[in-house]
Amino acid sequence: MRPYTGTRRALAMAAWASCVREWREFGRQKLFYVSTLLALALLLTTRLLAERAFGSEGFEANGGGSNFVGYVALGWLALQIAQQGLYSGQGYLRWASQAGVLPHVWATPCPRWIPIVGVTGWEIAQWTVMLGVLAVALLFLPGAAPAGFDPLVIPVFALALIAFWGLGIAFAGVGLAQRQPALASIFVVLIFTMAGSTFPVAMLPWEVRWVSLALPYTYVIDAMRHTLLGTPTIVPLAVELGVLAASAIGGVLGGIWIFNRVANRATRRGLIGLFT
Repeated sequence: MRPYTGTRRALAMAAWASCVREWREFGRQKLFYVSTLLALALLLTTRLLAERAFGSEGFEANGGGSNFVGYVALGWLALQIAQQGLYSGQGYLRWASQAGVLPHVWATPCPRWIPIVGVTGWEIAQWTVMLGVLAVALLFLPGAAPAGFDPLVIPVFALALIAFWGLGIAFAGVGLAQRQPALASIFVVLIFTMAGSTFPVAMLPWEVRWVSLALPYTYVIDAMRHTLLGTPTIVPLAVELGVLAASAIGGVLGGIWIFNRVANRATRRGLIGLFT
């Protein structure tokens, strides 16, 4: 194989190679798609039963909108797509280490975060297909269909993916230096729980709501839901878009800087290949 020369084409080939490897590892397994569709059906069924049992009046009063099922099901799956950038890096480094190929990846003359780009691309593609399947299913359920499609959803999703990827690559580096990603994963879950990934932030008491309002990812998630489901925003949409753009730029620059710094430290300490 020809060594990478550092050109844009070579970097794109490196990312594409990791994307193809991910597809060969998981994408050709029919059981994966069957189990995922069953999980989506179970999710949708439980949310429909919850809405019938408890209603959506209190949910709507706290800024969740009138479409409870769409908010939880479609909004949840959309967040799964955006958050693939958070977890793909850790998963790829763990697999490469356990398979014994991480030292070879480290020796490849290209930026060490490039393969994570390809893996993330595959994860986003497969979850996007699942989002489309669920959106079609919601169209046939009374009261569950999305209110409409805002063209802003495309740039909002693109910026959200970039912002989440930047944060994810930073945590991938931290997990690499720790030789296990548990602490980083717990921190990520805490951030997105407080950012309102599964409930409207307005439902929180003021004693803890200020924590959510201080997190930039709260406004990223809020902007995604507003453009996808038409839910009311916490602050004006223009402000949320500004926070979203700043999070994307800062997340990528900061994430790559942290990853490179931690990766170099892990290399000096001889931790490459010890990821558990």
